[in-house]
Amino acid sequence: MASSDTQSGRSNLWAWPVGILIGLAIGIPLFGSTGGVAFGVALGVAFAVAFGATKGRTDGDPAKGDPDGGAAGDGAGPQPG
Repeated sequence: MASSDTQSGRSNLWAWPVGILIGLAIGIPLFGSTGGVAFGVALGVAFAVAFGATKGRTDGDPAKGDPDGGAAGDGAGPQPG
């Protein structure tokens, strides 16, 4: 069973576009074009911060790609032979 301090492999990058689109849908009718875009960007940032999309990998977390931590195709993994 995984310990409670392990990080999920799922990404939260979906929060950026979702927040911006919701902000634009609400902000443009309320504030007009300029204010609506500013509101949309602000709401997108708020969503990203709230859902953790701005967190970087912690030390020891492997990079995406190979299970040993090397990026796929970078030549840093074990060599056959």
